[in-house]
Amino acid sequence: MSSQLSSECCMKVMKEEAIKASTEAITIFDLHRQIFSVQETMEHNEGRPNLSYVVILNRSWCDCGKFQAFHIPCPHVFSACTLTRQDAYNHLSDVYKVITVMNVYNESFYAIAMEERWPQYQGDIVSHNDEMRRKKKGRPNNTRIRIEMDMADKMIRLCSICRQPEHNKKKYPNLGATSAS
Repeated sequence: MSSQLSSECCMKVMKEEAIKASTEAITIFDLHRQIFSVQETMEHNEGRPNLSYVVILNRSWCDCGKFQAFHIPCPHVFSACTLTRQDAYNHLSDVYKVITVMNVYNESFYAIAMEERWPQYQGDIVSHNDEMRRKKKGRPNNTRIRIEMDMADKMIRLCSICRQPEHNKKKYPNLGATSAS
């Protein structure tokens, strides 16, 4: 097993967040309760303005919401950890750690019995709703409700050569007979 603590993708994100943290100004509000104010001083192209964010380290909480949403320390948490000389990797969720992924495979898997031996299902039967499907590209399907007027006899089309109803100019029966004789 490797000595790596978390996935490569997670490590990449953590490095990016650490770089962003180096451009922030931090103010201590309460060192005992680990409450800090972090002011962004540089635009990071994330679509939000440079604001001041409150970080509460012992609750794993930040105003920006990224820390709570992704469970990966945001730049504001990195700044607070740097000030308090903590390792930001301690605030990384266990979900991203390699040991957690490896423990998934510690459990044994059982063979699946033949379908005839499965117990009878007793719950609700769920079916999909076609109205919730994403619309396909291209010309939309006709959803018009047809009535009696639409079912009326269609106009009888006549051949443009002989004016008879059973065929058209392309499928004219005597067209090939004249050239063959």
